[in-house]
Amino acid sequence: MQTRNVGMRRVAPRSGFTLIELLVVISIIATLMSLILPAIQQAREAARRTQCQNNLKNITLAAISCAESRRGVLPASGTYPKGVFGVPYQGHSWVLDLLPHLDQQAIYERWDFSTSFNAGPNLNISQYNIEVLTCPNDDTAASKNGGLTYVANCGVGDPNIDLRTIAPATASDIGHTFAMEPLGWADGVSAASLANVAIGKDTGVFWANMSFSIRANTNAPFVDTETKNASAKIGQIYDGAANTLMFTENVNAGSDVLSGISTWANPSIRSCGFFYGVNIGAPATFGQLNTLAFSPPVALKLSANRFINQEKHGVDGGAPYPNSRHVGLVVASFCDGTVKVLSDAVDKGVYCRLITPRGAVPRANSGFVAEEPISGNEF
Repeated sequence: MQTRNVGMRRVAPRSGFTLIELLVVISIIATLMSLILPAIQQAREAARRTQCQNNLKNITLAAISCAESRRGVLPASGTYPKGVFGVPYQGHSWVLDLLPHLDQQAIYERWDFSTSFNAGPNLNISQYNIEVLTCPNDDTAASKNGGLTYVANCGVGDPNIDLRTIAPATASDIGHTFAMEPLGWADGVSAASLANVAIGKDTGVFWANMSFSIRANTNAPFVDTETKNASAKIGQIYDGAANTLMFTENVNAGSDVLSGISTWANPSIRSCGFFYGVNIGAPATFGQLNTLAFSPPVALKLSANRFINQEKHGVDGGAPYPNSRHVGLVVASFCDGTVKVLSDAVDKGVYCRLITPRGAVPRANSGFVAEEPISGNEF
């Protein structure tokens, strides 16, 4: 005889979570995501910064290789050959000279050296996207045609002299060079004197190469720049190659406010270089660089924010200074081939001393005081 256990009932299995359990799971996932996402973002930023450093390392080594093929002389920041009636035209930037050393021989050999960067086939050629020329954080240049992030150290200069301000008036662009921008360094002599011009040359690593004669004003003698490239020579950086900037980032590079054309081949300093603009009406020393007056012409829209990351959201071609999308720093390379990060809080005086390759040279000029050598722990 079978008996039934009427006191025991089968309990149906649960088919899902309760609302409270679901809310608890969601809150746990949200907490974990809030902890993980910053780490993911930091990892991505670290990867992008590493890629940026690698790109700049390759460019710096290419510049050194290019210099070695030219008896140690670095390429010009911009090249302005002599055109019709001796008037210079905008040839190309330093980028073109480095292409054979960046595994871009095919692009280099298609270049027409008899015309400007923005004429004929050159404009299309200079619109090629070359990944090594851009930082992945630079949303104005990365993966874009003709994009450029990295700029050359063009030293110290007069911000009022850059375009269409010096004879011949028909020149489309006369570039940036100490020979055209004499500043009052030495006491008791005119700004255009050979002594001041020589000191001016020692403030920069890269200078424009212009194949025509120029003068600062109608009373000054012509300075023949035919076939001259006054850029620094590797192995002869007096202040120390490890203490002298070669390239930095600038998210405002690759364009200029007058042409509006975005390309890595534009020789204008606003497109491919960075400098420290000053106006010197009286004798000055290199140690005064970070305090000297700056008053650019409104027409050129050049900013007075000469230091690191003060124009990181500026207009392309409007601020030829070190600027990056990295937080609190800019990636920079030095003349010994090393690549480092510079804090945007670096001492302004130290930053100025990092620009000049021969600022510490003792000089007999009255009233002039050379820079102090840079210690390795100052930046």
